[in-house]
Amino acid sequence: MRKGTKIIQIAGFRGIMLVLFIGTCLAAGFIMFPAKVAMYLWNNIAAEYFMIPAINIWQGLLLWAGIALSFYIANGGNLLISFHEPAQLNEDEMRVLMERIRLQAQARRLNAMLMKADTLKEITKQNESEKTDTNKVSEDINEKKS
Repeated sequence: MRKGTKIIQIAGFRGIMLVLFIGTCLAAGFIMFPAKVAMYLWNNIAAEYFMIPAINIWQGLLLWAGIALSFYIANGGNLLISFHEPAQLNEDEMRVLMERIRLQAQARRLNAMLMKADTLKEITKQNESEKTDTNKVSEDINEKKS
């Protein structure tokens, strides 16, 4: 069974607009902003310490892409986020899943029965304590009358 799989459903015009908005924000936050930072860092370091020409935003974007690609390759080519359609469960995974569902249903039934038994025990204990309290009160009343 695949653990941690999350499925996102996009429905209607509002969903498409939401995806476009999220995509734009992600592009601005993870592509354009780091590209601008790379450009400004390059230009400030180039102007102060070295005789290197300044770069524009597109060259900053290429610099950022090179840095990001280097980190990706150094990380072994693994990404934290992946987009794909989840595969169907095979027969063995389906059987294991159904067995877990059956076991959970049995556990729920047993827990409910135990809870009922515990509450019945508590009720009988309360009734017994009330009876003894009532008997003590009636004995006290009988002693006072005598």
